[in-house]
Amino acid sequence: MGLRYKKQITIFPGVKLNISKSGLSLSVGKKGAHVTAGTSGRKSVSVGLPGTGLSYTKSIGKGSKRKSLGIVFTAVVITGAVIAAIFAYKDKAADLLKSFASNKTATETTVDSAGNTETAATSTYVINTSTKKIHLESCRYAKGDNVKTVSKSKQELIDQGYTPCRTCNP
Repeated sequence: MGLRYKKQITIFPGVKLNISKSGLSLSVGKKGAHVTAGTSGRKSVSVGLPGTGLSYTKSIGKGSKRKSLGIVFTAVVITGAVIAAIFAYKDKAADLLKSFASNKTATETTVDSAGNTETAATSTYVINTSTKKIHLESCRYAKGDNVKTVSKSKQELIDQGYTPCRTCNP
């Protein structure tokens, strides 16, 4: 028996990078149907019935010992997969952009007793009252029991003892 090694990494839903002892390959598709292109130049199409163990694989073209051809083909497949993933998830990307756009900055003008005017930018931030951190609403750490959404300037929050999160950098 020979030694085998295989590791599969999901790049995007439907796009997987396969690492094995014999080289790299990229699979594009869903459960039951996918296309695979490897650095060895081998290309194949597989169809099957998920959960049954039944599948059929057909090689397309002939495998080539010239690795450069396989690498070029794999690069083309990766580029196509990235473009397909962008189009498949364009609605989620649009929602994400809208959430960033909703964090619009407003300005507050204050007049002190000497008659000097001062403008301060206010935004919507999420603060954690136990860790004393300031987060953007999209930050992965802006969750938990001790969080509040506030509309204040960043400087006001810093003056109250809060520090900006190093992950989202508000």
